[in-house]
Amino acid sequence: MVAGMVGALVSGCQSSGSGSSGAGALSADAPIPVAVPAGTSLVVADDANRLKTLFALSGEQDKLTADVSYANFSSGPLRLEAIRSGNAQLGRVGDVPPILAHFSDAGVPIVGAVKHDGNSLVLATSPGSGITSLKDLAGKKIAINEGTAQQAVVLRNLKSVGLSIKDVQPINLGLAEFADGLRADQVNAAVLKQPDRVRYLTSTQGEGSTEIPNAPGAYPGLYYVYASEEALSDPGRAAAIREFVIGWYRAEQWLNDHKQTWIDEYLINDQKVSPADARAIAEADGHSSVPGFTDELINTQQETIDLLQQAGAFPGVRLEAKDEFDSRFADLNANSAGGQ
Repeated sequence: MVAGMVGALVSGCQSSGSGSSGAGALSADAPIPVAVPAGTSLVVADDANRLKTLFALSGEQDKLTADVSYANFSSGPLRLEAIRSGNAQLGRVGDVPPILAHFSDAGVPIVGAVKHDGNSLVLATSPGSGITSLKDLAGKKIAINEGTAQQAVVLRNLKSVGLSIKDVQPINLGLAEFADGLRADQVNAAVLKQPDRVRYLTSTQGEGSTEIPNAPGAYPGLYYVYASEEALSDPGRAAAIREFVIGWYRAEQWLNDHKQTWIDEYLINDQKVSPADARAIAEADGHSSVPGFTDELINTQQETIDLLQQAGAFPGVRLEAKDEFDSRFADLNANSAGGQ
């Protein structure tokens, strides 16, 4: 299912290399430095200004020693490509892009993890689809964006009712095309990210559409920050990435306590959603926590790998989830030393 995406990434990785071998490079097992040298810069692969706004509103941006800028990419695979190509050094993604990076040997390990307890990824249906339950997905046209968290949500929901990807008609679309695909009846169901979902369901075109509740565990709520091995081999950038991850944890903690500011400044002012829709989005996000690189987290990631491989992805190899994590970042939290 992901052969085309993986092929492109593998080809790109072979042509560009994955790290630095120059004098003074930081080895993969060396401790991450704490001090960030003056003049260090990072580009973060962002989505819809989320990290940029979160760091600014929480005050964490001003605490960063490095010069950190942001560039938007609409899906995890696109953020991975930006990092792999050197146009960014790190990015925030769902649970599937790190698996794609692992399989394609892209050299982009996980350096941070946050878990949300909400339900922000849910299937939405097209008008007149006839879908009222997960069992009704059988034989229907389902939007798929390979290598994304949305893909895994579809597979988990199908598995919960005894179905597989072979029992539906997968339609490959970009994430930004999902809502339009539903409106045009090109697909009967799609996992829409916010704010696309609330915009679609409250729009005239979405009349007659509905949400189909997830099966338990279908959306694990995991978000990762991963970074290029090339950046991590540079002592200054490695220290800046460490500082950024600590800042991300603090910013997410701030968000838990400042939902109304987030609603007003990000969802309404930046994303241009209505106040009612903004409240619905914030409620769906829930609260976040920092799970650490625990056995439970790694086992959850392994279950996702196994699910994708059962559906035909990443053939011919045995992928171990533990290999996707840079253990040097395992014990970081919002109170770790080194953040400003």
